[in-house]
Amino acid sequence: MGYIFLTASLFAGAIKGYCGERISGKTSNVQSALSVNFLRMLFCIAIGFLFVLFDGGAQGLRVNGEMLGIAVCGAVSTSAFLVSWLLAVRSSAYMSVEAFVALGLLVPILMSLACYGEAVRISQALGLGLLICSVIAMSLYNNQVKRKLTWKTLLLLAVVGLSSGFADFSQKLFVKNAQGETASVFNFYLYVFSAVILGAVYGICRVRERKMTTERTPFLQDKRTLCYVAVMATCLFCNSYFKTLAADRLSAVQLYPLSQGAALILSFLMSTFLFKQKPKLLSVIGITVLFIGLLFINVFTF
Repeated sequence: MGYIFLTASLFAGAIKGYCGERISGKTSNVQSALSVNFLRMLFCIAIGFLFVLFDGGAQGLRVNGEMLGIAVCGAVSTSAFLVSWLLAVRSSAYMSVEAFVALGLLVPILMSLACYGEAVRISQALGLGLLICSVIAMSLYNNQVKRKLTWKTLLLLAVVGLSSGFADFSQKLFVKNAQGETASVFNFYLYVFSAVILGAVYGICRVRERKMTTERTPFLQDKRTLCYVAVMATCLFCNSYFKTLAADRLSAVQLYPLSQGAALILSFLMSTFLFKQKPKLLSVIGITVLFIGLLFINVFTF
């Protein structure tokens, strides 16, 4: 069942990524990225509440402080990831951004090893090394299809990877420490707190720039963009919900490399056929090395 949940999460993530790239032109600065993602969180809260009702009813919303604390940690990481991803995809090749997201898998693997003793076999360590080489190839590929990476862009990509990794680890924290709670309730509160964080930061930005809150944000006037945001929100919730279910059935070294690696392959296909970013030798090498790395992690055992 773990792999079935992971498959559902991957397809939801691919659709989310497509919609995100389509509206990236609407997020030219931090404030616009905050506003778009705040709206996404509101959609996610509504979707999450429906999942909670389906999973066991509104009484499930009564949870303990430990679960709420984990949800807050996940919300901080998720908020940072969503904003940094939208900003990064404007200045970097789509595949390079997704490569750094994949590199973030080191965070939940190492943290799960340190906190829960989830062992990493030699074959899996070798596979992780190949995944890192794949990410390096994808970063070099970025310089062939976009302008050369700057320190500012690299820092933004690093934030994307680290925040993605810590958001994934919050799911492992939940399944290890919040026994008896449902994944739907955890993800509902995660997006509630994400909305609070993004809304607060957005409000501070508005005050600092001395802009009236009645001023309309351009993307709110575009029905097509709003549709993309609604689809992104639905897929975002499904992506994290099903990955949380998978985290309860698979170890970190099984789940996150396969999740990020398969997502990277889907992103490669999407960037090639939908975004018309022609594949070059480095991208083909990167995907090939990635595939071999996944074999060492999930198939070969020694």
